[in-house]
Formats: sequence, structure tokens, C-alpha cells
Amino acid sequence: MKRLWLTIILVYSTLVKAADLGTWGDLYPITEPDMLMTIYNRLHDMEQSGELAKQQAAFKQRVIKNSLRPAPVTGLTVAQEDSTHYVDPSFVVSQDMADHQGRIFAHTGERHNPLEFVPFVQTLYFIDADDPRQMAWLKQQKPATPVHKVILVKGDIRASTLALDTRIYFDQQGLMSRKFALTAVPARVTASKEGKRLRVETFAIKKPP
Repeated sequence: MKRLWLTIILVYSTLVKAADLGTWGDLYPITEPDMLMTIYNRLHDMEQSGELAKQQAAFKQRVIKNSLRPAPVTGLTVAQEDSTHYVDPSFVVSQDMADHQGRIFAHTGERHNPLEFVPFVQTLYFIDADDPRQMAWLKQQKPATPVHKVILVKGDIRASTLALDTRIYFDQQGLMSRKFALTAVPARVTASKEGKRLRVETFAIKKPP
């Protein structure tokens, strides 16, 4: 019988609202230090000792270094032979696309090629700027387009800018290399003769005698 009543009381207690039963047992003050105060004290000690200034200077140098020499693109080799392949930038529309007036200009499932609307009128060069042979190769190039861009897959941006006397770009995380299916450098990207595809060429770099 006692077990039954105990079970009923326990079940009932879970169904009713919590009640304030007062304070049971002894209370003790919280002795844990304030987290913000601990951080403040730590930074203050570091500032007084000069450690904070050293860490700030080191962080600044890392930022500068990474901005001037980003992580190199992985998976690329130095071209051992001349090769050519083509990239079709066409894409399939995943959902209807409309202009600002709500007029649909591309329907779901349609295949479109951006080069049919905007021609590719530039030349892109991909090089490893740490390789003197590729730097020499680039200096000999004479692009036939009004615009050309030099894109590094490895190397120092500032040093390359000074050496080539032109604006330098960097293929961050290899996004463009993958887009153009690059496997080796140096490489050149131009429009194909018919203008509907992109021509990607790699050029063999001769080893010094």
C-alpha cells in the first residue's frame, strides 16, 4: 500500500506546477572569479610585460605574409608538354529567372552559354611565380586581346608585381584552376575561334641545360 501511494505522489508531482518550497540546506557564496575580470587581468599583465605587443606584432606579420603570399594552389604540376583542351561554360537553369519587372528570360531546364551574350575578350595567364622559368616565359608573351591578367597559383604577389610591372591576381583556393580544369602551369586561357568555348593551353617549360 505504501509503495502504491508513493507511486501516485510521484506521478502527481510531475503533473502539477512547480511550487516554491523555500531554501533547504546551507548556502555558500560563489567563489569563482568573474571570467571577464580574469581576461582583463591577463591582458593587463601581458601589456605590462610587453608580451601583448609582441603577440600583436607577430599577428600583424602573419596577416601581411598571408596576404602577399597566400596558400599555393594544390594539385598542379609544371607542364612537361604542350597541351590544349576546351571548356564549355554552358549551364542548365535550375529555376526560372526573371528581370526586375518579373519577365522570365530563362526557364527551368534550359541550357545557356554565357559566351553567346558576353564575349570573352581577354587573355588569362596562370603561372607559378616562384619558378624563374615561368616568369621568363610570361615576359615573352604577347596577348592578342586588349585585356590580359596574370594569375598566380603560387608565389609572392608584391615581388611578382615589381618584376612583371603589371597588376597581379592570385587564384585563391584554386577556384579558377578548377573552373578551367588546369592540371599544369604555365597556362593560357583565351576564347576559342568560334567564341562559344574557352581554349586552355599549357606550355612545356624546358629544363635549363
